[in-house]
Amino acid sequence: MNSATGFSDPKQVVERGYDQVAHDYARLEGEAEWPRMRWLKKVLDRLPPGSSVLDLGCGSGVPADIEISKEHQVTGVDISQTQISLARQNNPAGNYLHGDAGSVEFGASSFDAVVSFYTLEHIPREEHETILRRIHQWLRPGGLLLISMEAGDYEGFYGEWLGVPMFMSCFDPETMRHLVDGAGFDLLESAIENQVEGSHAVPYHWLLARKR
Repeated sequence: MNSATGFSDPKQVVERGYDQVAHDYARLEGEAEWPRMRWLKKVLDRLPPGSSVLDLGCGSGVPADIEISKEHQVTGVDISQTQISLARQNNPAGNYLHGDAGSVEFGASSFDAVVSFYTLEHIPREEHETILRRIHQWLRPGGLLLISMEAGDYEGFYGEWLGVPMFMSCFDPETMRHLVDGAGFDLLESAIENQVEGSHAVPYHWLLARKR
């Protein structure tokens, strides 16, 4: 990996990267069982039928949004137009928007739950607190938040991922728990779990919280 200094805009790198590897990434999860669906079930089990769920960084919509759509209304946002196009094909029941998770706009109390899988680590960590506070506004009282991100501490780095340049930036798990609490959430559950990606086991930090 290399320091972010001197490279292109990180969000452009992420957008181009996911446009290029969208199909390869979809196959990656099929190679081994990931924790995502087990954690998503913790959210869905707490929601009444017909709830409104935002998937921030939705990718191709598979498999999470398809599962959400069985009983709920899902809105997906992704910075990659290729991923959004795949999501619209894979899950016609969803409402999908091409946009940046750091700047997309929704009205107050728009959602009963917000989930964000493997997304925040691709956004400069200086924006993470603001994003969490905006999610808090988008949620209805008592709304649920589920996020996962790499359990690392990277100020901002570029590296090769699935053969393309990719940007990474995240806070350590303790700092993330503090940010979630400071944004107005009560933490319900938190864990670090390894996830097999190809030949590598990557530790991810999972946080399930409720809006105060």
